[in-house]
Order: sequence, then C-alpha cells, then structure tokens
Amino acid sequence: MINKNNRGFGTYEILTVFVMILIIVAILLARVFNTDYKEKYDLMENNARMFALTAANLNAVDGNYSVYYLQMAIDQKLLSNMKNPFKGSKYCNPYASKVSVSSNKKYVTLECGNYLIYEQDSLEKPYVIYQVGKWTSSEIKGERQEAILYNYKEDGFPENLEEDIFLYEFNKLKGTSFQRVSEIPAEYQITKETKYRYMKKVND
Repeated sequence: MINKNNRGFGTYEILTVFVMILIIVAILLARVFNTDYKEKYDLMENNARMFALTAANLNAVDGNYSVYYLQMAIDQKLLSNMKNPFKGSKYCNPYASKVSVSSNKKYVTLECGNYLIYEQDSLEKPYVIYQVGKWTSSEIKGERQEAILYNYKEDGFPENLEEDIFLYEFNKLKGTSFQRVSEIPAEYQITKETKYRYMKKVND
C-alpha cells in the first residue's frame, strides 16, 4: 500500500524555504549596510564639526574673511585634507568645503564625493547629510543647490569655484590681491556660469 502522507519536502516546500532564506539574508544585509553608512555619516559629521571649530579659531585670530574654505586651512597647515568616508574620490573637496561666519554663528559646508553637509549651523545636532548630483547648466525642479561658479582656463587651476575661493586661488596663483572678480582684467577671460544640482536627504 502506498503511503499518501509523504513527510518529505516537495518542490513547493523547497521553494518556500528558499524564498524565506533569501528574504532573511536581504534583511540582514540591509541592516549591515545601514549600520555601515550610519558610521560613515557620523564620521563625516565629526569631520565637519572639527573643520567648523578650526575655522572659528582662525576667525577669532585674524578675522580677515567671512568665509573660510578647507583649502585655506590646509594652506596654513591647520588641517590636512579630510578623507572621504564614502566610495569615490579619495578626499573631501577642499575648494567646495567651507565655513561661513555670520554674527556669532558658524555655518559649515563639507562636500565628500557626492555627499554634502550644506550650510549647517555648526552647533546643531545632528547635521543633515545630502546626496548630490553633478553640476549642470539646466535648471532642476525640487530640492536643489544653486551656485554661481567661476573659472580661469589656466593649466593647474582648480575646478569651477564660488567667488571667494576663486579669488583666493587666483590671487595665490598670480600674486595679485583682487577683492572682486569684476576687478580682474578682461584679458584673463574669466568664465562665470550659474550651475544647479539636485539634493536628496539621506540620513535620519
């Protein structure tokens, strides 16, 4: 007599178990990656706070600028370039990372690859971290960053830059002391363009 109450695993049961295992693995991997990125977000925030503190001390000593870029602190050997916690470029961008001083407040921007802390009050907790796209000349709908960027088509000159760091780098390169881009003679053929890129909040 054939026993119809077969206690072995059939195809349906095996597939069900396999799918459940895949779901469990996916959940575990998601938790691992989320934890990994949380550590990277924390490291980026700590770097931004250290940068803001350095800029605040620099402002207290000289008070020469209302905006201090990371490249300025590197040039004065107050900081070394900060490593990018994320994949991509090796270091954070010293020409886009800055601390703006307004009254008694400091607002920090730190750009590491395509991750950005943007004009965050240095005393607030936690910092908001965004993922950003590439700069484009086309306007973008939704949450975005907009900037007027300058460049000087000279070998060795950095990327398109905001006015303050552009003047700093241009004066350093040429040994000049221009206070505004408009003061630079037309023969240098400085370019100016409004650029846009999307921003998406990635940390909670």
